Amino acid sequence: MNNIENLIKEFKSFQESDPIKNYMQLLNISDTLLHDFPNSLRQEPFYSFTLDVINQLIELRIEIGSRKIYDGSDIDLEIVIREMNLLKSVVPEDKKMQKIINRLFRG
Repeated sequence: MNNIENLIKEFKSFQESDPIKNYMQLLNISDTLLHDFPNSLRQEPFYSFTLDVINQLIELRIEIGSRKIYDGSDIDLEIVIREMNLLKSVVPEDKKMQKIINRLFRG
């Protein structure tokens, strides 16, 4: 339980004005969730926290896109990959739902 508390503290602590710092921190949090807690993401407290992280990834992608400061970089792709992997980890293991998630990110 201590690990999730540390992740939540780290998540709440970043309010950098530099989107690249937010980006790096969010990717680290995402990777920790995916690699250290893959079987816990559908249960609380991981479920709510993972949804918060996904929402923040989407916000960051919108912010980066609106500023057009990282055009031509892999940042957007990296964020989308984390969003997709986290979503696939939190939605029910229903095959139809997994297929819908995959279709959302295709193209």
